[in-house]
Amino acid sequence: MRFAFLKDLGVGVSAVTIPALCAIVFPLETRASDALAPVSCLIEPDRVIRLSTPVSGIVAEVFVDRGARIEKGQILARLDTGIEELAVESAQIRASDETQISALEARIEFLDSQAERNEQLARNNTVSQTTAREARLEARLAARELEQAMLARQLAALELAEARARLEQKIVRSPVDGVVTERLLNPGEYREGEAHIATIAEMHQLRVEAFVPISYYDKLSVGQTVRVRPEPPLDNDYLAEISVIDLVFDPATATVGVRMALPNPDLVLPAGLRCDVFFDAPAVADSTTGDE
Repeated sequence: MRFAFLKDLGVGVSAVTIPALCAIVFPLETRASDALAPVSCLIEPDRVIRLSTPVSGIVAEVFVDRGARIEKGQILARLDTGIEELAVESAQIRASDETQISALEARIEFLDSQAERNEQLARNNTVSQTTAREARLEARLAARELEQAMLARQLAALELAEARARLEQKIVRSPVDGVVTERLLNPGEYREGEAHIATIAEMHQLRVEAFVPISYYDKLSVGQTVRVRPEPPLDNDYLAEISVIDLVFDPATATVGVRMALPNPDLVLPAGLRCDVFFDAPAVADSTTGDE
């Protein structure tokens, strides 16, 4: 019925020519089928960090709890540091002690002047050459003692740095900006070295993981902008950028893994959301708020 006008023109319609005619009569439907269909995805934290301490000790203080937003370098917990604080104080006193160096400098100044006077007297035959040489030797020995004292002060400075490093090992700091997702210690508990004490999720940039059909492989590229729509009730559109396209396919499912970076500076989006990713990536007014 649809091709009756062709019969009126004397044109034969066969099973072979119908697909070609459809491509001419319905070109919009053909072009629509070329678009990449959206695929399911999962929004995850950019990094999940399991914190631990390199040393053992008793937990003295804990400053955060699960759900707390933290900044890089912020102190999360502290083990008992009484011994380490004393070691730092002792090393600081030794490193700042200038008494021996000042005394040796004054002694060297005196011995140098005495040696010069004896050398002058020796030239006038007032004292013996042996006496003059002994005075100069004593001044040189005092100079060597000063060098040893200055070396000892340098070693004391290194001991101070070591004592401070040992003290720092008892303090747990966050290595990134993020959110505490797990807290595994309380004041008074004893923790073995390298024991897991807390978990931090880095949330200011999220990682979106998806598996797309292999046919998408040559149509996607690193740096390409895509549109991510989380599941309700957070089902607004957000712009993300493809950061990784796997070079190893999954033959069992005929898919390839794709990773996208989704900015989340204000922590508007939580992690652990299912989502859909659209590859047409239309303009989004603000990818951090989801306003279209």
